[in-house]
Amino acid sequence: MPIFEGTTVYLIGDTLTVDLRVDSLFSARTRDAIASGMTTSIGYEFLLEPAGPSRSSRRGLTLRLDHDIWEGRYQVIRYSTHTDTLIADNLEDASRFCSSLVGVRLLPLLEASAPFTLRVRSVVNPISPEQEVKTRKWLNLLERGSVLELFFSFAPTSDSHDWVEIARFRKSDLPTESSLELQKRLHS
Repeated sequence: MPIFEGTTVYLIGDTLTVDLRVDSLFSARTRDAIASGMTTSIGYEFLLEPAGPSRSSRRGLTLRLDHDIWEGRYQVIRYSTHTDTLIADNLEDASRFCSSLVGVRLLPLLEASAPFTLRVRSVVNPISPEQEVKTRKWLNLLERGSVLELFFSFAPTSDSHDWVEIARFRKSDLPTESSLELQKRLHS
């Protein structure tokens, strides 16, 4: 189960922004799948819950990790407000890129007085959506009741995790990007 740590929640203008690190993102099963060359999809979902009758808001972030076993390289594409790509020679660097989220812009925070709770969860799927569709089509060709069909029916499709609370705050309590930069310079 991943552990979310090093969380910083702040504002860039009126946009709620988060930095966080995730420890133990990949299970042993997922690491084995990546090592064998399976494309892995990683999703983060953020849930912002205001106190009172206001509606909750969700935002997501998706990553795709490809391992070229012939070249010995890992490529990670992070799809967010802008696309970011990393090419690495080892799984540790690729994993660190997948586990370190910096400057993730979630949504404009317009309500000034309500207290908020921010939650996050992750989903790691060691098979890309495209591969899953192809596999399902192939499995549909199998004879009902075959041993192979039974084997695939027991395999979980992803490592999905419950919501984890990462912050409680009011908009007025949040630092701004400029105040965080000043704090970093003072502590350097």
